Amino acid sequence: MLKNLVITALRHIRKHAAYSLVILIGLMLGISSSLFLLLYVFDDLSYDQFHEKRDRIYRVVSHIRETDDEFIWAVAQIPFATQVKQDYPEVEEVVRIFQAGRLLMSYGGESEYEEDLFYADSSIFHVFSFELVSGDPASVLTRPNSLVVTRSLAKKYFGSEDPVGKVLVDGNGRSFEVTGLMEDVPRNSHIRFSGLISRTTHPPDDEIGSWGNFGVYTYLLLREGTDYLAFDEKLTGINRKYVDPIFEQFNITIDYILQPLTSIYLHSDAEGESEQTGDIRYIYIFSMVAFFMLLIASMNYMNLSTARSTRRSREVGMRKVMGSSRSSLVLQFLTESVVMTLLALVVSVLLVIILFPSFNQLTGKSFDPAFLVRAPVLLALFGIVVFVGVLGGSYPALYLSRFRPLVVLRQDTGSGRSGFMVRKILVVLQFAISLALIVSTWVVYRQLTYLKGMDPGFDKENVVIVELENRRMMQQYPVLREKLKALPGVVNVSSSNVQIGQGISKLLMQVETSEGMVERGVNQPLWIMILWKPWAYKCWKEGIFPVNSCRIPLTG
Repeated sequence: MLKNLVITALRHIRKHAAYSLVILIGLMLGISSSLFLLLYVFDDLSYDQFHEKRDRIYRVVSHIRETDDEFIWAVAQIPFATQVKQDYPEVEEVVRIFQAGRLLMSYGGESEYEEDLFYADSSIFHVFSFELVSGDPASVLTRPNSLVVTRSLAKKYFGSEDPVGKVLVDGNGRSFEVTGLMEDVPRNSHIRFSGLISRTTHPPDDEIGSWGNFGVYTYLLLREGTDYLAFDEKLTGINRKYVDPIFEQFNITIDYILQPLTSIYLHSDAEGESEQTGDIRYIYIFSMVAFFMLLIASMNYMNLSTARSTRRSREVGMRKVMGSSRSSLVLQFLTESVVMTLLALVVSVLLVIILFPSFNQLTGKSFDPAFLVRAPVLLALFGIVVFVGVLGGSYPALYLSRFRPLVVLRQDTGSGRSGFMVRKILVVLQFAISLALIVSTWVVYRQLTYLKGMDPGFDKENVVIVELENRRMMQQYPVLREKLKALPGVVNVSSSNVQIGQGISKLLMQVETSEGMVERGVNQPLWIMILWKPWAYKCWKEGIFPVNSCRIPLTG
């Protein structure tokens, strides 16, 4: 029976090719648009789901209240991890991760700057499910200056050679031995890196910081059955014993919040994230827009189908005269709708695959055709067929199948006023939803245009930023500044400990007394901002350096 229904539906589609093409285009546009949105949603929802112990991993963030400010910081103090594992049996394992900064790494005479290297405790491969290809997970990061590289970083420096045992040297002369090779970090991870350096490379905690020194991402692996909310309350014991004695004198209070690993990407509002995070509100918005796009496509199918009721009324009359029941006619029309939706879905999937490069460039994602065969996506495709096919074909099926043979064979469709009113309501709803989506899109476009064109408060044209990443280079800054200012194309030179618009740090400042001023600060890179004359800036961008050797005839 099903085979006969499908064959009949395909015959009808082929017989009315022009009409079927119009419906196919309408369904294809609606399904393609919604499919792009759903892919974005599924990708954001998949973040950190690949970790086997994800339900027991929590990140510790710091809720800091100052006299004039309140914020949540994505990091904790350096000694926190050691102390919480020692004091609380609920903690099975801890791991600290923090950025190594911009390092100049060299091998075989070739040097490259690396900005995605992180220091990590040796327990990282016990807590997380990052795939280690070679090396012992328990020991690859136990020795100082040991390094685990990803496949991409290994290929960059060592080609097809086995990287284990090789040595990379940084700009400060430190040697890092490669002790392990791991797969690249999945793109749906809230923290990404190209390599891990053993945290033991740093001196012990008491030498590099105290409970007043923040800066490490701290993750806890809780034991099975632990209520993390109840455990979060118990962390006040650490505050009272170690934190309050330091910060109470400055009227600063600090509390810890445990964030479930799988909620960090979409639900975290903490400052100082290592990577850009998403927003759960976008998931709701995109899901609603996808639903409305499918709804519009279904309404369009309903309108076009019922508008042709006069042409199909005689077919219905003849089928009923030949003995067809209303239920069989309803099933036939629904089959036509589902088959048409399936054809539109196939075309939509092909269109989505073709447009993947443009979509990736627009969204910053990296989708590929393999993403379409994941279980959630396949389930969504099935849902689209059911939703659009059944909803879009339901009213035409019920409407056409109710025609009476005697009436329609006398050239009267018998549709009455009710069918006309339903079509009017569908048209009004379709245009109302479309108008709402167009207005919303225009508002977002205007906001983005404003953000792109707004005055940031400084002139960023003809400004070059150079990082002095170690203390030796920073000490030479005064000399470098004078040398740069002597260049004919340089207008001025200034410096800062962070790039404009980037970085976050807190300094405890004390008022000067009769006994002098106590300074407290942190070691940070020094950034030099060079303001070039327009002609010199163009020379620099074209790779002509020093710029006084430039011979491009320019004015201004």
